[in-house]
Amino acid sequence: MTKQLPRGIRNNNPGNVERGKDRWLGMSADQSADTRFLVFDTPEAGIRALMRILINYQERHDIKTLRDAINRWAPPGENNSSAYVQHVSRLTGLDPDEPLDFLDREINIALARAIVRHENGEPTVYGRKEWYGDDVFDRAAVMAGFEPTSKPLVKSRTVAGAVIAAAGAAVGVAVGAPETAEVAAGLPITAEDVTVIAGVLTPLLGVSILQYLSPIATLAGVALTIYARWDDARRKLR
Repeated sequence: MTKQLPRGIRNNNPGNVERGKDRWLGMSADQSADTRFLVFDTPEAGIRALMRILINYQERHDIKTLRDAINRWAPPGENNSSAYVQHVSRLTGLDPDEPLDFLDREINIALARAIVRHENGEPTVYGRKEWYGDDVFDRAAVMAGFEPTSKPLVKSRTVAGAVIAAAGAAVGVAVGAPETAEVAAGLPITAEDVTVIAGVLTPLLGVSILQYLSPIATLAGVALTIYARWDDARRKLR
């Protein structure tokens, strides 16, 4: 029998934000699934609510430490707040009493991730490596008002597409196919880039093979660049 997921995960409310008078972005129209905790349409909406509450702790209540934040989140009279504080401290590596800036994106995400982990338990017990991946927390952070992160260039699909297109353009120049280079016009490459790539690829593959590969590489690179931008926009990472 498959073990039932924790309440917070089922509700797309992994911080277990309680019902109240506030109307949160992404709240489900039907709240009948839970009489105490809110139900959200997506995990991102639930995590966003958690992040916004942490921001409000600092802006409205002058809370500036992990201990004070957790004590307000899970009051000692109702919870084992001391154990909660120590667990979140261990997960984040943050001292419970050091001053923190909850308006700092990385601090906020680290605390939100640790609270989600504490509220819902060990994900491996339910057959998951983690409750949510980095992409979910990144999207929630953007929804909460933080700037999107910039990917390292080596991991950027947009840059990868541009490099592939640049290679195609370079090859086109090397084998005398100027129309190939024109396809890559407007991409962030320079004449020097084209020269370098052509100098590397031509001796390795030979002109005869490159004549066929160059337009394919260029078109594939342009397609990857366009797709990467569309997909990032769809996932609210741009």
